[in-house]
Amino acid sequence: MKLAFIGFGNVARAFARLLRSQRARLEDAHDLRCRTTGIATASHGSVLGDDLDLDETEERIEAGSSLSGLTGSVGAEDSLAVIESCGADLIFETTPLNPVDGEPAIGHIRRAFDLGMSVATANKGPLAFAYRDLLEMAKRNRVGFRFEGAVMDGTPVFNLVRECLPAVTVEGFSGVLNSTTNYILTKMEEGRSFQDALAEAVGLRIAEANPAYDVDGWDAAVKAVALANVLMGADVRPRDVRRKGIGSISEDEVKRAAASGAAMRLIASAERGDKGLRLIVEPRRVPLSSPLGIARGTSSVLVLKTDLMGEITIVESDPGIEQTGYALLSDLLSIHEFFKRRPIEWRRVKA
Repeated sequence: MKLAFIGFGNVARAFARLLRSQRARLEDAHDLRCRTTGIATASHGSVLGDDLDLDETEERIEAGSSLSGLTGSVGAEDSLAVIESCGADLIFETTPLNPVDGEPAIGHIRRAFDLGMSVATANKGPLAFAYRDLLEMAKRNRVGFRFEGAVMDGTPVFNLVRECLPAVTVEGFSGVLNSTTNYILTKMEEGRSFQDALAEAVGLRIAEANPAYDVDGWDAAVKAVALANVLMGADVRPRDVRRKGIGSISEDEVKRAAASGAAMRLIASAERGDKGLRLIVEPRRVPLSSPLGIARGTSSVLVLKTDLMGEITIVESDPGIEQTGYALLSDLLSIHEFFKRRPIEWRRVKA
């Protein structure tokens, strides 16, 4: 498969390292060989080639250097030029989240679909702002569309429902989905101040580039919308979420909750009612022994409420960037296996 990268930040580089370390397994177990034909970045330039060296790309980016002159490459003007000229089978879209409208990621994905390319993304913006349209577009163009890394890193959430829960309806969910706020709240349980815990989260690179997206509940709201759109068939936007962040929670409030056997957590939830779907992101006091209360530090928890299987709880313990990189690997294999099963359609798309 010919691959191209739109964005080559921490997630894409973690995935590139997995491609290297798992090369023999991918060939032997999945009959999959890959080469890279395009890379676009915002700060280091964009290039095209027949088989670009991802190790050299990573070295240049981590050294702060330009991709200009990368072995076997020619320059490209920007990300759209890479998409239009790379001839890839699969595009990895890993640009940063834009919580306002999901661009430019949505535009990148649309253009790739237009050209008959499949897409795997770790960006939750397209799911929150254009999932239904993108899914229909992927179906019309007979291409793959995967996004396991958009929520809970590489932990199988979307794949679990898609592949393992046939005939099950997801009726609602509740979850601790934002690592930064959870880290802050658990540090406050240990006696740290809000500001000290936030500064530590920023220093550890847990927080978004703008930590207000975490603290004010925007990141959790976008994830809640992504889950509702994909798992519940909704067509909602982040503005539809009733949202409250953790900025007003005092240290005393956190300590009182802990003393009573409870914990303060930023909870994202969805439930269907008489007036339709209700999406809420807000701090709540939950029992420490509950699935939501056990999430500490950067861990995440998601409780799916289903019609046929009752409640299913998914726990992710202290993930790192490698787990999100794995999500792209699982998406790659999912799309690869999909087209192995449908060779006629694959040939028609690529003709």
